[in-house]
Amino acid sequence: MNVAQEAQGSAAEIRSAGDIMSPERLGASRITSLSFSRSMLRKLMKEKWSIERIQFDLDENGYGEARYTIATPKQTFYFVVFSQYLHDQERSDRVISEKWDITFALCEGPLTPEKMARLRSDLPKQEAGRGDSLDLVWSRANRSTRLFEYMIGELTQGKQPDPKILAQTGYLIRTTAVYGNGKFGIAPYERMSKDHAFYGAFRAQMFAVYMIRQFSFELVDHIAQANNPNAVQLHAEIKRYLGVGNATGLGMVPYLISHPQLIHTWIKMKEEALYKAKQAEGTRVDAEKLLSLFDRSIAYFHEYPIAHVQAFAQPSELAGELQLLQTVVAEYAEAGTMQQQVPAQPWVTLCEIARAKTGMETQELLNTLIIELYPEIATEFEENTSIVERYDVMPQMSIRELKRIAAEQYRWALSIDFADPDEQKYFWYRSAEKEEPRMGVRGEEAGEEHEMPVNIAARVQALYQVLEKAADDQTVAEFMLSYPEHKWIIRRMQSLQGFEYGEIHGNLLAKGLLPVHLLRCKLAFFGAERFDPQSNRWVRVTLFQGAPLLEEIGTDFKDDWIFPAIPRWEDI
Repeated sequence: MNVAQEAQGSAAEIRSAGDIMSPERLGASRITSLSFSRSMLRKLMKEKWSIERIQFDLDENGYGEARYTIATPKQTFYFVVFSQYLHDQERSDRVISEKWDITFALCEGPLTPEKMARLRSDLPKQEAGRGDSLDLVWSRANRSTRLFEYMIGELTQGKQPDPKILAQTGYLIRTTAVYGNGKFGIAPYERMSKDHAFYGAFRAQMFAVYMIRQFSFELVDHIAQANNPNAVQLHAEIKRYLGVGNATGLGMVPYLISHPQLIHTWIKMKEEALYKAKQAEGTRVDAEKLLSLFDRSIAYFHEYPIAHVQAFAQPSELAGELQLLQTVVAEYAEAGTMQQQVPAQPWVTLCEIARAKTGMETQELLNTLIIELYPEIATEFEENTSIVERYDVMPQMSIRELKRIAAEQYRWALSIDFADPDEQKYFWYRSAEKEEPRMGVRGEEAGEEHEMPVNIAARVQALYQVLEKAADDQTVAEFMLSYPEHKWIIRRMQSLQGFEYGEIHGNLLAKGLLPVHLLRCKLAFFGAERFDPQSNRWVRVTLFQGAPLLEEIGTDFKDDWIFPAIPRWEDI
């Protein structure tokens, strides 16, 4: 019996919340064709946006300002960049920093002299500045100290940089936050309705990151040319390989808790796309395409530059497990036609083999590759990223019905033993300095009196203990008159009926919690890769590595740029 015959294929099924909503499973998430960076690029390429640099007033060291116009079919936008000198000791990934090498904004027009004057004054201040309702995104970035100077040195000497050295970092600049949705007084998300060019979750932010990637290429070319008029410009293959770095900390975790209907929407979109892809009968062409994706992914993880991924699977482990699955797909391809000697739904069987023989991260990586086989699926689902969230109390609901919701939808929460001190080790609060989320050790660190409501499981348990003593025919309104302290969790539980993927099935207070799992969940939806955890509370990632370049707008576009290989010398 060959490997492909070891598992008998069953019908494709949509995975349940119990299957996928643990922090560990969410922490195995990866980029997919539905990630926001990729859907944004598909839109840009399909609509053939016209992007033009209209100002580039930089000195020989790259300090000054630049502007770009972005003409979409219905609207015109502006991308504004300020570059300034920064001492090395002032450069930091931390969100509490107050100075950066680069600050930038994505704005709707018109870009009047008065608007530019205000941006010059306020944009470099970030948190201390104020935007207006025509500003869609504000952000900041720092030069990569390791790669930036090396790159300029090589270009100045008339040489292209060594691709293997590029791979160690993968970007020229690294952002520390990309803000939208009303931060600093800029445009709220609701302003971007369905006819807006940036309608869809985080598309404006992802476009701003894509544009700062372009600026980083032009920046090093400019400085090299200033140093030596005979300097070479960065080769297109190298530019395509480079992305934009990002450093992300605990601030993302409360977002997953405070927007459960939105998180459900994103996860349901991905799970429905995966379900549809797994239903495919499969052809030999599909199998050969998947083999090619395996080859690329295996090479990517063999070249992975991050030696200590801590909470995540080692790249060598992923590569080895992918090779096992590749053997199965090779047997499918050799069968001649996918309808002979293989299951009717081969990707279902392949996922069953993966579940039995590989780790969680390889399983989720396989899901990414299966969705990748069918680009039309992304087109079908990619607009399903937004929702108007509503959270209302249903006062006429009976206590009997509320008990049922707790017992069925929150069974995972009722199983946690909060009498164990390890299950209440941490508390979450907002720092006074930047109002950023932080974790503290209960009983040891200050701030417990300002605890944030992320402890969903504990609140459900506290409510359920009181509900068990209440009469079944009592209404929620009557119950809340006696127990008003439970209104918040009651409203949440009632409002999440039908939102199966809205709750993380885990205890965010527990000693064993690894917040980087939850960071990775959201970052994967953005389209991040190269996860490089600096601790269990913050991680560095790369966006748009391998993505097409501005000069490729209007050419044939294949949305097939993930897991890029290190450029070869013969190609540059």
